[in-house]
Amino acid sequence: MHHALVLIARAIALAHDHWRRTIGRRRLLSGKIAVLEERVQQLRAENALLRTRLLRIPAKRRPHYRRSERLEILWHAARYRLSITDTAVAFCVTRQTITSWRRALRQKEPRVLPRAGTLGDLVHELVIRLRAEWPPWGTRRIAGQLAQLGVRASRSSVQRILRRPPLPGHEDRLLPHTVPGVLAKRPNHVWMSDFTRLGGLVRPAFAGAVIDACSRRILAIAFIRGEPNSRFAAHLLQQAIGRHGAPTWLVSDRDRAFRSKRVNTMLGRYGIRRRYGAVGRKGSIAIIERMWRSLKQEYVRQLFLYRSRAAIDQRLRRWARWHNTERPHQGLEQRTPDDVYRGRPPTATRDLSGGTLPVGFLDGDRRLPVLRLRDAA
Repeated sequence: MHHALVLIARAIALAHDHWRRTIGRRRLLSGKIAVLEERVQQLRAENALLRTRLLRIPAKRRPHYRRSERLEILWHAARYRLSITDTAVAFCVTRQTITSWRRALRQKEPRVLPRAGTLGDLVHELVIRLRAEWPPWGTRRIAGQLAQLGVRASRSSVQRILRRPPLPGHEDRLLPHTVPGVLAKRPNHVWMSDFTRLGGLVRPAFAGAVIDACSRRILAIAFIRGEPNSRFAAHLLQQAIGRHGAPTWLVSDRDRAFRSKRVNTMLGRYGIRRRYGAVGRKGSIAIIERMWRSLKQEYVRQLFLYRSRAAIDQRLRRWARWHNTERPHQGLEQRTPDDVYRGRPPTATRDLSGGTLPVGFLDGDRRLPVLRLRDAA
């Protein structure tokens, strides 16, 4: 009988998965809401079971919260406007305990402190929390907000903190400053796809690309005359998946080609989750938009479009290869996308007392220089 209950639960889960896939193809927003509601129910059930187990232990024998965890609890209560009673119930302590923690915080007693108890870690904590709560804020805005709070931190200090690896125990607290709500933790975790118009007076010409958000590596790029359609979008994604495997997330704008049944079916087949850029917000897919800007300023010219489609595709792929292997990026510590994608460290500083700088060109294209510093003979 007990085994039958588990089998029934498994059958319900499979039925829900099938229902979510079906409704996700027809009504994407309804599918997302259903997934979130089920996730909330799951977390509530897990929380209730863990609380039941903890409450069976006498209060004096329960493990005490550490000082940094007490600060976390007070932050949580202030962030979600919980009363003392609600906070005490949520974390299985007494009302008097929460009151004493709040009093210790006001009186700056050592019972409630950040993780290491240093001002540097406190500033780190504030910067990470401000970025997590308001991802669109830039480093100037965060530095200004800290100044309003009486904490001295320059913009460069804020930048260093955001680039620094998270403190132990803080890994899940970081939110991306590239993709709202999704953190690109590794190559092939988050991809971006977009189209851009290259020109054309009579008939518009567009390029499409797929890039890796973590390394900025161009995974696929192609050219089309006329408006991009669902076939072109699916072709781009299939190229990238065929060469590099499927990602966890795909981020795009709300172009009709990306919202088509063809693309949604492909994403469902590979188990790829979808996230759209913010409507009306220019920087919501800023990484790929910056790549388009580089392509247009550094490579594409008007005469470029009078070639055949095959020739243009060949040149776009050549530029993408140069972009991945030769073009350093400030946001990647002056490494190339291939360096980050393959986990190579930054280039070590060399002695410049002697040496030569031969200049080559990728496939003979003078707009794609290849520089190598060689030691003197």
